Amino acid sequence: MLCAAVITAGAPAAQQPAPVPDYARDVVPILEANCVRCHSPAQEEGGLLLDTYDDLVKGGESGEAFTPGNAASSRLVAMIEGSAKKKMPPKSDLRPDEIATLRAWIDGGAPYSEIPIPSLDDKVPATAQQGGLLPQVTALAFRPPGAELAIGGYREVRRSLTAGGPPQKAFSGLHDLVRAVRYSPDGTWMAAAGGVPGSFGEIGIFDAASGVLRRTLLGHRDYVYQLAISADGRRLASCGYDKSIRVWDVEAGRVVSVLREHTDAVFAVAFSPDDKWIASGAGDRSVKIWDAQKGVRLYTLTDATEAVTSLQFRPGGALLLTAAGSDKTIRTWALDGAGGKQVKSVIAHTTPVLAVRYSPDGKLLASAGADRTVKIWNADTWVEVRTLERQSDWPQALEWTPDGSRLAVGRYDGTVSIYESATGKRVADPIRPAVPQRGPARMALQ
Repeated sequence: MLCAAVITAGAPAAQQPAPVPDYARDVVPILEANCVRCHSPAQEEGGLLLDTYDDLVKGGESGEAFTPGNAASSRLVAMIEGSAKKKMPPKSDLRPDEIATLRAWIDGGAPYSEIPIPSLDDKVPATAQQGGLLPQVTALAFRPPGAELAIGGYREVRRSLTAGGPPQKAFSGLHDLVRAVRYSPDGTWMAAAGGVPGSFGEIGIFDAASGVLRRTLLGHRDYVYQLAISADGRRLASCGYDKSIRVWDVEAGRVVSVLREHTDAVFAVAFSPDDKWIASGAGDRSVKIWDAQKGVRLYTLTDATEAVTSLQFRPGGALLLTAAGSDKTIRTWALDGAGGKQVKSVIAHTTPVLAVRYSPDGKLLASAGADRTVKIWNADTWVEVRTLERQSDWPQALEWTPDGSRLAVGRYDGTVSIYESATGKRVADPIRPAVPQRGPARMALQ
């Protein structure tokens, strides 16, 4: 026993393997400093994108960028080391320690790690609110069957019972203004999106009953402007200022496709009623129609003379409603798999169009303009049925109750009202002005 103890004590200690570099902490800074400027949505050199882990795994026109567990055979390593036909980056070299880190990460299986969400609170001193200002309302959604209204706010989604009642606990956990809110078709979960401009986009998936944040979807490199949920509730489409549309598997919490052909910010996205197509509208004055399953563009509609800021498929059909903000016009398009034909065009407002929404049965549509008017139209004849009372500020968000009997309007001044669609009568004010108004809250665009 003594000899064994002596032998054991005298044996050299087994060398512990070096830890695998961390993707978020060690790898991302190297890629952002040396590679992302040529391999981002703005440039996309060789079809290779490196601004997210999913893009890196997908590879580019030459195939996979790396082979997990085998750095020596990985194209990314060969390009960085200069042994491939095309060197990356072309005019500079990575440091030996940076190359070693990338090699060790790939040899270790290239594991993913969550990138921490940056906080502006650490950089910008908090300022006490003066007066009774409310955050602007850019997103509304009724939870099926319509007894509750979700209202996008600053870092939270407020909830209001349409029949009255005690205040409901807000959904929290977001980092800036909420610009998009959508409920699943069965009303069991809700998606809310926004992000920090110039930094990242985020989508929170909440349990609709408890308000618990189930997961956060990250990937957009800038603000998320709009969301759409497929009719079967399995997929979520998001669009943003980074010029991309991302399609997510909601249950798995992962991206299934990234659509990148717009050349400017993408402001609007929608699934067709049969989930076959995705439509997107952008600042490049175009509407693109995509195959929702394959993630490829089918064709582009280009009649708009200004940025396309809002769109929606007519319920139950292949008619697409679009609004090009500053040209004051709303249009409808008859679509098929090969192309789209414009069937109607109307100058709807005297100033930019801010939002358009079909009623759930598709018989009516509502439009909102920076002239502080909300109009309800016959969707077949395009006859204006009525104009609601003059709004206190820009009506930026519109949403119908699931039965189409009422229309909610959210405004730039943070207020929300609900109107009867049949009469135009205002029947509820879920959010009233915080302070008495002394005049127009905001001048309409001229």
